[in-house]
Amino acid sequence: MRTWAYYGGYHEHGGWLVHTIVSAIIHGIIYDAIFKLLRGVPAMDVVLIAIGVIAAIGFLWSVLK
Repeated sequence: MRTWAYYGGYHEHGGWLVHTIVSAIIHGIIYDAIFKLLRGVPAMDVVLIAIGVIAAIGFLWSVLK
């Protein structure tokens, strides 16, 4: 079996196609949860939440780096 390199290291369990399908399913579940959480929230509030989350991630990234 061929070994494929991905971001997390090397995997020998199905290659790029399985990785792509599993990644798409996981991202779909995450996006579904986010959209359900933000249902009914005004658009401007969603923008402000997104800016706050991005700023918090940037801050944590710089502190933990």
